Amino acid sequence: MSAPRATSHLSTPPPPDLLRDRFPAATVRAGTRLHRTHGSAFSPWWFGSRGHGRFDLAEPYGTCYTAESEQITLLETWGGIRVVPSTELRGRALSQLELSADRRIADLTSNLAVQFGVTAEIFTTVDYPLTQLWAAALREAGYAGVRYWARHDLTHTHACVALFDAGGDRTDAPGTGDYTVVRTDKLADRGEVFEELRKRSGITVLAIPHSL
Repeated sequence: MSAPRATSHLSTPPPPDLLRDRFPAATVRAGTRLHRTHGSAFSPWWFGSRGHGRFDLAEPYGTCYTAESEQITLLETWGGIRVVPSTELRGRALSQLELSADRRIADLTSNLAVQFGVTAEIFTTVDYPLTQLWAAALREAGYAGVRYWARHDLTHTHACVALFDAGGDRTDAPGTGDYTVVRTDKLADRGEVFEELRKRSGITVLAIPHSL
């Protein structure tokens, strides 16, 4: 007997005690390079809790969304838009980040997660209250974040990494804490990453005159 096809199969999460030390895990090693695009006015290691993100946690906790490659963080920002106005790049930055210690996170890309009620819908559904329930349960179960596939990436070569911690700015000065910023560039100055995005996905940047 098969399950109905035209319905969502992503269930609510089991209790945290059933996830603890059982859910498939991955380790983000200290020094692993992560990537994030963000508003220039915000610190790179910002852990949000406004409820607008797929795996946002409620206060006092927060979630910082990063990716294993620059291309993935761009796709997550502008996926679904075929032409990006150049004005969208103003006031945005692209940062390279590192953790100073290993982090054990839940691996939503593992097929072993199926036994807990996870389906690939967790990467694409717009039912954010449901995916946020998963984030809360996995955090309570002891996982420091989740590894998952980007909604707008079809290659599944590099993944997204959403990390959990206290909400707000967690950016540390170099060598003084858990969260390090290797470098931050103005996104408008990184034309080569958008050329690569065009080659890989067909998404282009449309130049808009400053006078408009």
